[in-house]
Amino acid sequence: MRRTAGLWPRVVAFENLCGAALRAARGKRRVAGAARFLVDLEPNALALQRSLSSGEWRPGRAFTFQIHDPKRRTITAAPFEDRVVHHALMDVLGPVFDRRMIHESFACRNGKGTHAALRHARALVRRYRWFLKLDVRHCFETLAHDVVLETIARVVKDRRVLELSERIVRTGGAGGRGVPIGNLSSQWFANLVLDRLDHHVKEVLGVHGYVRYMDDSALFADAKEPLTHAHAEVEQFLADRLRLQLKARATILAPTSEGLPFLGWRVYRGTTRLRPANLRRTRMRLRHRLWQYEMGLIDESRVAASVRSVFEHLRHGSTLSLRRGWRQHLQGDGPPAPRTA
Repeated sequence: MRRTAGLWPRVVAFENLCGAALRAARGKRRVAGAARFLVDLEPNALALQRSLSSGEWRPGRAFTFQIHDPKRRTITAAPFEDRVVHHALMDVLGPVFDRRMIHESFACRNGKGTHAALRHARALVRRYRWFLKLDVRHCFETLAHDVVLETIARVVKDRRVLELSERIVRTGGAGGRGVPIGNLSSQWFANLVLDRLDHHVKEVLGVHGYVRYMDDSALFADAKEPLTHAHAEVEQFLADRLRLQLKARATILAPTSEGLPFLGWRVYRGTTRLRPANLRRTRMRLRHRLWQYEMGLIDESRVAASVRSVFEHLRHGSTLSLRRGWRQHLQGDGPPAPRTA
């Protein structure tokens, strides 16, 4: 595929920077950094345009914190101006990256997402007899900067876009490895690197049944032996070409009749069940929203939106009795919400 040039004027266009600021502030307009930028949107966008065009712009100091959801992760919150730059860059690069990606890749892309990935996985479970579940070990933390930049350069020819990408990538991690989990650009760059694995699996190994959402993937076949061979080939490709490793304890080779663990669900041929750990986290999030509402920290519209979001997510699995119990509990005319799906 030919590399794409002429992208820089679109990245630094005034309209693109204004739009990027509005997208970066979505749901965060009251946060101090976003509020300061938006109150003088046009002057700030012009100043950022001058800084980018002159080559003087550099990423600011990020704020890091840790979450447990369910495993411990370090999240990096970039300054708001940096997030505007990430959005401006990816609003232009995203469609370029998307064009080279295979149908079975579902992260970051418009019209894709976790629920589409889950539907595709469900169809594959029904079609094939065996699956190989894979997970890249500490994907964001161990991404090699040189590999990321080499991969971007395979797709993009524009020198100034490559220079800006390098400034963003080199800011993250330590020792030439790692990109911040919280950045939009990091998600796209990681997805692009793993796109190389997608093409290897589909075009070199000849695996027809495949699904990937970021660093979680599954390969499917009607026999165990092809997947055993594919496992060794994928492991070698990741180590040699992408300088990544598989998480050994998360690798599962099993019949599809046992159910595929994928994106917080266990997918069987006839049903899709929410995994217990994800059910507990969903309950905790909903309870926290209700507590915030009772304490007057959020209004009725926000708690209603959270409840709708939870129920919409649950509809993608076999959770009818769970949703009925929770609905009765929320309406105050039933027993406490059930603990299992």
